[in-house]
Amino acid sequence: MTVPINLLPYDIESAKNKLVVVTGSNSGIGKEIAKSFVDYGAKVIIACRNEQSASEAKEYIGLNSEFIYLDLTDVDAIYKFVDEVHTRYGNIDILINNAGVLRPPFTRTKSGLELTFAVNYIGYYSLSLLMIPLMKNVLGSRVINMSSISQYSVKYINWDNINSDKTYNKNKIYALTNLFRIMFTIELNKRLSNSNSSIVSLACHPGVSITNIVRNLPKFISNPIMVKLLNRFLFQPPDKASKPALVASLNSNIHGGDFVGLDTRKQYKGNPAIVTPNELVFDKELRQKLWDISVEITGIDLN
Repeated sequence: MTVPINLLPYDIESAKNKLVVVTGSNSGIGKEIAKSFVDYGAKVIIACRNEQSASEAKEYIGLNSEFIYLDLTDVDAIYKFVDEVHTRYGNIDILINNAGVLRPPFTRTKSGLELTFAVNYIGYYSLSLLMIPLMKNVLGSRVINMSSISQYSVKYINWDNINSDKTYNKNKIYALTNLFRIMFTIELNKRLSNSNSSIVSLACHPGVSITNIVRNLPKFISNPIMVKLLNRFLFQPPDKASKPALVASLNSNIHGGDFVGLDTRKQYKGNPAIVTPNELVFDKELRQKLWDISVEITGIDLN
């Protein structure tokens, strides 16, 4: 893991009149991201599967938010979500891919993908590319992909097992999909730039925060008292963990392809800063291979 290469002025510009899609914003860090955007003047689309929890989140986030159903495991649902956003609003300013799963029991989606790979990467890829047409005419539009410090642990990519076809290791596939998000971010930004698009793609990570994503971890970690103690003294609470995504979305001092992390050595907690990700993300051949596999799986490419 590397130290920050450039600390950011902690400035967040106004989001007034912007339309922002935040996946997984019915709980945890995503909910805090959505609330902050509404507080900064934006309209937020709460994109998730659970209408009840989205309704509860809306009370916290604010009136300038709206639920639209999205299931990242189902490509048909992703298409339907994009169509719904286009019908209601035409264009969006910012897409924040935040939804994710952590160490779920081994599960295959109806399309045959392992659940972590499906939600944590293929869902990001599919939704981002399908939303690009809704962003191309919007000045300053951005795609923000949430990642994790777990991506630093990946030393090599076993391409024969990225869908857990041979073995299923909960921790390794979680780390790998978070690495893929940054690889995708950089490659998408390069391709957008080469096509003279004004859209930029960035990645960020929130540090470590105990939220409902840990439901598949040992129960003592999700104990309310333990959560409060861990988030206060070792990690950071969801509201602070949301700041890197806000900076990636609304700070003018960062550029496409940047990775916004935290200004501490281990990056468990801290303030937003541009950091260096896992060195594997800079390998053009690896990024090309990931892109080709993504197109093959989804049938979706950048037009």
